Amino acid sequence: MRDVEEIARYPLSAQLAMCCANERDGFDMSKFIAVMALRIRGPLDSSALRGALDDLVSRHESLRTVLACDCDDDGEGYQSVLPPAPVPFTEQVLVPGPGESREDAAEELLVKLHAETMPRTETPLLRAVLYRFDDQDAVLTVLSSHLAVDAWSAGILRRDLAACYRARVRGETPELPPARSYGEYAAQQREGLAGERARSVRDFWKAELAGGQVFAPTAEEVGSADRGGAVYGNAVFDLGEREMGAVRAVARSVRSTPWHVLVAAGVLLAARVTGVPDAALMTNTAARDDRSFYDTVGFFADVLPLRVDLSGCVTYRDVLLSARRACLEASRHPLPHRELERDNPAFMRPRAQPENMMFLFNYARSVVGDDDIQFAGRVEQVSMRREMPLDRGGFCVWAMWDTPSGGLRGCFEYAPERLRSGTAERWTADFAALVSHLATHPDRPWRDDT
Repeated sequence: MRDVEEIARYPLSAQLAMCCANERDGFDMSKFIAVMALRIRGPLDSSALRGALDDLVSRHESLRTVLACDCDDDGEGYQSVLPPAPVPFTEQVLVPGPGESREDAAEELLVKLHAETMPRTETPLLRAVLYRFDDQDAVLTVLSSHLAVDAWSAGILRRDLAACYRARVRGETPELPPARSYGEYAAQQREGLAGERARSVRDFWKAELAGGQVFAPTAEEVGSADRGGAVYGNAVFDLGEREMGAVRAVARSVRSTPWHVLVAAGVLLAARVTGVPDAALMTNTAARDDRSFYDTVGFFADVLPLRVDLSGCVTYRDVLLSARRACLEASRHPLPHRELERDNPAFMRPRAQPENMMFLFNYARSVVGDDDIQFAGRVEQVSMRREMPLDRGGFCVWAMWDTPSGGLRGCFEYAPERLRSGTAERWTADFAALVSHLATHPDRPWRDDT
């Protein structure tokens, strides 16, 4: 790693520039946080843990980077890397309440963590609390700014924390791959937005999105009695191990992935909801097109549209193949969402119309397995056994993730003043049925089930 005193300021990445623009529009960036809770069983050296957290800040520059969102001469703002500083770290005794299990208490910590804030101006952009049930059982909670950590990065942090802790206990140097600076990514991204290759990518998206529109369903008028005072509502659905086994099998049969099957079901649902045969899903992407940044912690995540034209599709298999094409072509033509939005205003217009709902379709896959995060007797991620709806700032979020059993869980979060719970539950049920049709009856005409 280079001496931090030699590091000049970097340009903002397109993702950070979008965050700054949102901040100027009134969005509270201190609420833009990433949370992690680890259940740790076995003896734990808190001094080594404290040192390992500090090692993360030294290794990953994004955790000690501040943003200047006020524009400089080029109108884009910038980011500056500060010297390493100790991670705020405290220890507390945790006693479950009456009738509450330790699992309940650990889950409650995770829920409370989602309500915390972290100002982007305070570094390091990481703080931790170790809650001890006893000397053999504890929960480590870690809060970081989403400006520094995306979902992929969270996996890297878990892996690196484990490696640094083990090394400190043994008095060794951690064995970790080199990690490039996030600032280098931002500079490289900016350079890539100019030149012939960039023009080719922009031309692809203009052709791909011409005449289309983003999936932004019309909101419903919901009375106060229907929404029950909740800030956000959710509809949860599950696909079991057997169902996901069928999904993987049909995906392999056409050289696809489960993601392509889920996208195919998503576009069919969008067509059913809107009546538009090629409404494009806005989907999350890791945006790590350069493999040399695979071990870098930073905010790489971005949003890309997937437009799947159903007009020429007869069977579910046709829809799956069309979804596969759309996904592959999108990955071959990476373009920051900020640029795509500027270049294709007509395509994005439905999202700006107040009667419509902004919709984000996401499938979260971990890049780090549980074996990579072991540093005590046993370390496991704390997860919510019941899905808690979070305030998504007006977005509808359709999130899906793999379960340890080999199945899939999904949670559709929505603003209850804009969508009835019955509608949300119907959409999730329809989606699950469409996934089943794609997996078990791929050669059946898809219009037979509309």
